[in-house]
Amino acid sequence: MNRYALTFTVRPGSEAAVAEILSGYSRPPAGGPGTARPLLERTSVFMAGPVVVRVVDIGCPPDQAVRHLAGQPQIRAVEERLRPHLTEDRDLSDHSGRRRFLARSVMRVVASRNGHSGHLRRTAAIYQALPRQGREVARLLGARDTAPGCGTTVFRRGDLVVHLLESPDATVAAPLVAELAPMLRMARPLTLVTDRVAGVLA
Repeated sequence: MNRYALTFTVRPGSEAAVAEILSGYSRPPAGGPGTARPLLERTSVFMAGPVVVRVVDIGCPPDQAVRHLAGQPQIRAVEERLRPHLTEDRDLSDHSGRRRFLARSVMRVVASRNGHSGHLRRTAAIYQALPRQGREVARLLGARDTAPGCGTTVFRRGDLVVHLLESPDATVAAPLVAELAPMLRMARPLTLVTDRVAGVLA
């Protein structure tokens, strides 16, 4: 199982509408027998202002997962509803459109400790580092101690960093503003919009 984060931005003022779209669509059909290996094990969508972060646990490369999901009627309907709100248009129906979307959206795991801890409660924070400081911000976040029973995953793309915390209790991924302030432009908690566990099978 592989874990990725994907980000995109929406137009200012459309946050509530986007949250409603992303939390309200029906789950795509299984697409295979019950014994098949899950293609998408878990997906969690967070928002902070106009920034959307989708964390996915998948059993395949990101392009394969996006290709599969783009063929589902429910996902196509969601994409059509999202389109007027996006700051960058996207078309997931063809290979070149999916490739462009993934190139600008995928964040890769740079640190993970007990990062696949079942279906624990998820919280997250997002950091926009100053130029060329993203690597150090991610390193410091990944080096922090994790409470017993918790999992932590740090994603990075350039100077954008996301810290995901999985916890069996009320522990949250509160932004570490004081410790990282000299390296940051922005640090914000992410609000969970939806959290779904497996149902799409390859």
